[in-house]
Amino acid sequence: MSKAIVLGYLAKISAGNVNASHTEGNVMVTKKVTLPDGSMIPYISGQALRRMLRDRLEELGYPLSEPFAQVSGQEVTPPVRPWEFVDEDLFGYLDPSGGRRRTSPVRVSAAVGLFPFQGDRDLGTRSFERFGQAMAAGGNMFETELYANLFKGTLLVELDRVGLFKPLETGESSERVLPAEERRKRLQTLLEALNILWGGGRTARMLVDLSPKFIAYARLQVKHPVFLEAFSAHYENGKYVLALQPLVNALEKFKAYRVQVVFGLEPGTFGNEEEIRSVLGGYGAVLTVHEAIAQAKQDVGTLWSQS
Repeated sequence: MSKAIVLGYLAKISAGNVNASHTEGNVMVTKKVTLPDGSMIPYISGQALRRMLRDRLEELGYPLSEPFAQVSGQEVTPPVRPWEFVDEDLFGYLDPSGGRRRTSPVRVSAAVGLFPFQGDRDLGTRSFERFGQAMAAGGNMFETELYANLFKGTLLVELDRVGLFKPLETGESSERVLPAEERRKRLQTLLEALNILWGGGRTARMLVDLSPKFIAYARLQVKHPVFLEAFSAHYENGKYVLALQPLVNALEKFKAYRVQVVFGLEPGTFGNEEEIRSVLGGYGAVLTVHEAIAQAKQDVGTLWSQS
């Protein structure tokens, strides 16, 4: 029986600051993590990615629970109707009274840059002359750290919990289970949300595309983020080169638990595209990204077929 689907992906950002940390003086600082050698790599928090996925789910036709939450001071009480709201089902919720709580069946890693932060900054200005004052009045200046990078991320979905709600999660006397068709539809829409992912801060002037340029999809008989540490790359002749040995090692390690594997590759992104197709083709179909997402949707469509 399949226990999880896992998606590892790579997103390319040419210039941006998707998820800023805080402000130092007049500088908007990007979120970074320090490596053992002292270098720093940028990252996009899992919370920010979950927000973007929620927004895409809403765009794809699912109403969210947030407009129906009760707000009192700093406390937000969700409606706790996961059978009605896809975000409560997939991303969980917490009743501040402590009576009802659902842990997210969709586990999202931070998206971590594969290359060190180089210290680049974007300079912005606002001239008071545009507000009817003399040029001598000056204006103000601000800076935003930005980067060009390839980000790796992972999603793990616990299949035995999607569309199934325990009494402790809802406060009801018995568990609820959604029809298999609705459970499959919610997962298929989540896959499409990743396929069209974008968002973050400063999109008015630093719009970025976070949809995958490479994706690995696996349906497993165990719950494990198999692709989480399987992506690395280097930069050569103006293109990224994907290291394949870590990915092959991960696939071999979980050979006994793999049910289905599909890969998606955006043409023209990687310098070793033919090598990627040759090596990974022995483990599963290597398609374009949108074709791989479509194949993954078809695979999800076989779940709970006996329900």
